[in-house]
Amino acid sequence: MWRDWFTFSRQDRRAILLFSVLIVIVMALLWTKPMWHHKEPYEAHVSDSLLQSLAGTLKEKDIVQITPHRFNPNTADSLELLSVGLPPFVVRNILRYRKAGGVFRKPDDLARIYGLHDTVFARIKPYITIPTKGASTTEAVQPTLPADTARRKHPYADYMRTKYKPGKIVDLNTADTTELMRIPGIGPVRAKKIVEYRRSLGGFHSIKQVHEAYDLPEHLGDWVHISTPTVKKLYINKVSLADLRAHPYLTFYQARAIIELRRREGNIHSMRQLLFLDEFTEADMARLMPYLSFE
Repeated sequence: MWRDWFTFSRQDRRAILLFSVLIVIVMALLWTKPMWHHKEPYEAHVSDSLLQSLAGTLKEKDIVQITPHRFNPNTADSLELLSVGLPPFVVRNILRYRKAGGVFRKPDDLARIYGLHDTVFARIKPYITIPTKGASTTEAVQPTLPADTARRKHPYADYMRTKYKPGKIVDLNTADTTELMRIPGIGPVRAKKIVEYRRSLGGFHSIKQVHEAYDLPEHLGDWVHISTPTVKKLYINKVSLADLRAHPYLTFYQARAIIELRRREGNIHSMRQLLFLDEFTEADMARLMPYLSFE
């Protein structure tokens, strides 16, 4: 009789098995709930605010206290300039201006510093103190110098004195980099570029060619001329493909076309033969003519 309590039919066993599986699934979900449950946005907000507050507390001691007070822009150090409310990049520009020999002679001179906003200047202007001539030696400002004297004290004064005066003419085909640098508007980079381009061409035959070398000033033509228009010839029947390609007026395809023409027909005798090639135009021939030799 008691065995009937522990004997189940096939349908009962299936029901018990299904019920057991459901219990396991529910327990697994309850156990893993903390792993997939997201925190509320409010909690994240509180954490972020707390972190920001802590960061602000840690950095508070590194901030320069801004206390408006009288200062002399000619003698104040960086900390004093920051303490009156000037931005760091403006302070850096003031120090560079002073290092280059600049002097503030009146409060409005400070307004010319690059980066200083009008509203900031208006706020600090009442506190700018620049002693006039006759003040104590520690606060006195250098006396006003004549224009020519002030120019000589500029850091680039020596560089500017080496420049040629109007009327000086330089030969483009013989001048070296040192001589070219004495032309107003020509520095070391431009002078080097001109010499390198002249060497690769084989010499200039026209002043207009120099503007092909670099972004040069338009007034350069007032300072240069070509007294010896002779240029280095390119012997088209003897030079190699690499030598032809090295010339600024020849592309790789044009140089290769010349080599192929020489291989097919022998020596090239005139510009007319090159005009029959698809790679050349009349404009190309006009540029190349002073440099080609058919010997």
